[in-house]
Parts: sequence; structure tokens; C-alpha cells
Amino acid sequence: RSCSCNEPQRQSPTPVMAVATAPVQQGMGQPSLQEQQALMGFQAFHSPNWQRVGMAELEQHPRMQIRQLRQWIEAFTGFERNNRYLIKDDQGNDKFFVQEGSTFFERNCCHGDCKAWRMDVFHLGPGGGLGQEFHNKTPFIHLERPFSLTLCCLNRPRVIVTDLNTGAQLGEIYEPFGCCRPFQLQVRSPTGQDVLHAEAHCCQLGLCCPLPCESMPCNKVDYPVLDAQTRHPVAHIQKQWQWGDFCQCYKEWDKFAVDFPGLNSEYKGILLATALSIQMRWFDKRNDPNSNPEQMESSCLSSLLSAALSS
Repeated sequence: RSCSCNEPQRQSPTPVMAVATAPVQQGMGQPSLQEQQALMGFQAFHSPNWQRVGMAELEQHPRMQIRQLRQWIEAFTGFERNNRYLIKDDQGNDKFFVQEGSTFFERNCCHGDCKAWRMDVFHLGPGGGLGQEFHNKTPFIHLERPFSLTLCCLNRPRVIVTDLNTGAQLGEIYEPFGCCRPFQLQVRSPTGQDVLHAEAHCCQLGLCCPLPCESMPCNKVDYPVLDAQTRHPVAHIQKQWQWGDFCQCYKEWDKFAVDFPGLNSEYKGILLATALSIQMRWFDKRNDPNSNPEQMESSCLSSLLSAALSS
């Protein structure tokens, strides 16, 4: 179905979780009101329609943060592993988890415009966090970046975003060809119509001279998101440099902030996918042709040695 930024914001889907309204008698073996609500929330989360709860949860937040999780094996060996991300709300609470599902060949042998990857977005539920029950959960959004033999304007990269609750395609993230405007992405509706446009100006300090210094212009790369028809801003994606972007031994890796007030859950889902596509396309270590496992391992070990000597 086609979507447009000018359409009125639809109401959030009604979550499956219910709240008990009848009075509860306290007694031996009788669960309290809080326990009943927690039990109903657990049952709703694992019911056949629980995937709708993920979209309803997504619609409640005007701003979210995406943080890549550190992986020690990748940091010390340089061999790419599947990326993992936590998506947090504005208060820092864990809400969603993203797991990449690429093969070893796709991660370590394919680079740039040609590489394929796929990701699934999971709803962490009321408690948040990655508990033991996480592996029993089912994703509610899927991202698929097919392998493509890209040459200039031919066969440009694209990412297909699917709502796993309905099986319908939410949209497509397309990277157009641009010699002087390399950092741009177009969001297309399932019918192929351009609906959103995200582009970073190539003269930003965060691209020319990136440094992980908070509150400094060189600490961020801005991607304003415009309505493709009216050219009015509707959202904003910001890459924030971390120490882990320069040496993977540090705790903080990639971090993105996504502001999308007033948009419905479908738009928010595809904008989160856009931020993940930006990270994979321009800020992932596997895109650096000058990096190899030996260089990365040497860089991490030298950083640890210098930190130990300074302390």
C-alpha cells in the first residue's frame, strides 16, 4: 500500500495487553493486582498477535537511540561478526533489539555497494533487556539487503523493509547514484513512489574531521529527512561518533539518534531501518578497504598497551 507524509496520523494499534478492572480479593494463593497485570502482559507478549505490540510500542516514542553492542571476538581478531544493536527510548530504556543474520562470506568477503545483509528487529517486552527468554521471541520487522552487482547508476543498492505481523512490505530504502552527493538515501513506498529523502551534506565537520568529543560539531553527522514531495523536514537522523568508532576495544560503538515526532509506526519502523542502513553503508568497519584483521588487531593491542602504561 502507498503511504504519504501528508496523510493524517493514524491511531496506535490497540495493544493486546489488558489491565484488570474488577477488584481482586487478596487471600492465600490469590495473585495480587500487580502480579495479574504482569501475567496478562506476559501472555499477551507470547500470544499469536504479540507482534502488533511491537508496532504499538514503536508508535509511542518520538525519539529513539540506536547503539551497537561491543563484541570482543571481533574487536581483537578483526573478523566481522553479525552486528547487534539495542534500540532505546529517550530515557535510555531498552525497547528493541536488532540482530544481523549475514553469512561469514557476506560479512568478510563482500564490501561496499555489492554486499548483502539482513536484520531482524525484536520487541524486548515490558521488562526490556536481553534475558534468557530472548531466543524464544519472534521478530516483528525484517530488513533485507540483497546482493547486487552495482556499477555507477546501474543496479543501485536497496533495502527491503517488511512488517512480519502482516507480511506486507513497509517500503524500500534506495541509494541513488550521485558523484557530488554521495551520502543520500531515498525511502520508497511499496508501490515504488518516493516518499522520504535523507541526505548528509558532505562538508560537515563530522565527515571531514570526525572526533568523539561531545557537544562539538565534529562529533556528529546530520541526516535531515525531508518529505519527497513538499521538501519539508519530517524527521532527523544523527550519527554520533564514539571512541569505539576509532578503536573497537572501547565500550561505546556506533550510536545514532532518530527523531520522528508525529509519524505513525510504519514510518518510524522504516526510519529506524534507514538509520541502520546508514550505519551499514557508510560507518561499518567492513566498508573500510584499508582495514584488515592484522591492522585492526594491532591497533586494539597498541591502544590497550598505551592505556595500561598511562595508568
